Amino acid sequence: MAKHEDLPVPVFSALEPVYGGGSQLEEAQLRFDGLKSKFVEVFGQAPDIFARSPGRVNLIGEHIDYEGYSVLPMAIRQDTIVAIRKHDAGESPKLLRIANVSDKYTMCTYPADPEQEIDLKNHKWGHYFICGYKGYYEYAKLKGVDVGVPVGLDVLIDGTVPTASQRCFTHFSDLQRSTLFCCILVLMRCHCPVLILCTQDPRMAELNAV
Repeated sequence: MAKHEDLPVPVFSALEPVYGGGSQLEEAQLRFDGLKSKFVEVFGQAPDIFARSPGRVNLIGEHIDYEGYSVLPMAIRQDTIVAIRKHDAGESPKLLRIANVSDKYTMCTYPADPEQEIDLKNHKWGHYFICGYKGYYEYAKLKGVDVGVPVGLDVLIDGTVPTASQRCFTHFSDLQRSTLFCCILVLMRCHCPVLILCTQDPRMAELNAV
């Protein structure tokens, strides 16, 4: 049996294989259509792709999976969906514009630079995306995969996993975990579909601890 990190990232061109039929599919279709419309409203163009990552609960184990220990997680219906557009190489300035469908979160803008430092004294919700962004490029470099010169990205995030209410901002809730992983899936699909990132790799521990 293949290890999970050797399996390809599932890619679909329709919602039915993911959501099935009936009311759940209808609900998902309305949500994706709304996300696309909001993306056009915010960025002026349609997204290239969507990526979805379900929230999870750990029945056994917490913060030990990336150290190689066994856990028993279970996916839940609540999830995070990311819509993204990859800028052309000639577009400038090269920026990462990260927005959220919720007015609670203002747009965050960062340079399209995987080497940038995260300002930990100035907490922003977009930092979680940047953690995934930096982690992807670091992992690609480690694997010797050339993913090309970084370009700008327009990103719109929609999450239905409740945020942590009794945790400090710097502690990952399931929503932030889901968003981070979803970000990495999107980047893999946009830049290098053959690169598979193992979330149990010990090198991901630093990102999970930010």
